[in-house]
Amino acid sequence: MAEKGKSHCLVLCYPTQGHINPLLQFCKRLHHKGLHVTLVTTKFMHKNLHVTTAAAASAAIAVDTISDGYDDGGRQLAESTDAYFDRFWRVGPETLTQLIQKLSETGRPVDCIVYDSFLPWALDVAKEL
Repeated sequence: MAEKGKSHCLVLCYPTQGHINPLLQFCKRLHHKGLHVTLVTTKFMHKNLHVTTAAAASAAIAVDTISDGYDDGGRQLAESTDAYFDRFWRVGPETLTQLIQKLSETGRPVDCIVYDSFLPWALDVAKEL
């Protein structure tokens, strides 16, 4: 359950190391400023980022996941980069909505969404909720 009076910021990052690490540093800064922070990446990246998730845990940052449609192999399973983006753009918004609803139901409603510029559909999800 979120601490009373703490805003909850969900930080959604594109699933590559070069995007995750800078946003993890940003999450640490937000947490240092008193916010409850959840870093969100894809299921496949979460399984493969042990160092990053350990760093997040040590900084008291929650880590959660959404689907890109390729949960067992990420972008490598897609026929092409375009195919990956097409599927992620269909599946990502739906699973992000589900995650936000789940967090709300468990007493940690999201007050703010920060999203990677590679994932502009996150703004549409935020507007709907």
